[in-house]
Amino acid sequence: MKILPVFLFAASIAMAGVTPKVTYHFEPNGFKGDSTRLVVHVRLPAVWHIQSNAPLDSFLIPTTVRAEGKDLAFGTALFPKPVEKEYPALGGKVALFEGEIDIKVPAKRNGTKVKPEVLKTVKVKLGYQACNDTQCLPPKEIEAVMESKSK
Repeated sequence: MKILPVFLFAASIAMAGVTPKVTYHFEPNGFKGDSTRLVVHVRLPAVWHIQSNAPLDSFLIPTTVRAEGKDLAFGTALFPKPVEKEYPALGGKVALFEGEIDIKVPAKRNGTKVKPEVLKTVKVKLGYQACNDTQCLPPKEIEAVMESKSK
């Protein structure tokens, strides 16, 4: 019966390596008029992918972006076109994101007196379900880190 603890340890190590690196910045660096655009950059570990924002099967968890900031209004996230691949172990064709992607979210300040410094207080979260070619892990939500320089 010592196999179970070893299995759980191995599974926890595998899951720990699946966390994508998620950063964000604003384009332009600040506001252009009352608007800007939040760009969320996601880098996924090799051999893992995340479900698209519109999975092909209802049992798969869509990727989401949630942004909050005082005196800011965020629009609908614009995701890149997903890749469609065949994964028999996951039930057939799957719409997914792999490698690196950028998700763009329009943002507006609520009022003309809102200063650009408010962008430094934004909180961005990525919700996702990571899978490889044989399994899907439980859904997670992680907080993105603001990039030190705008691209």
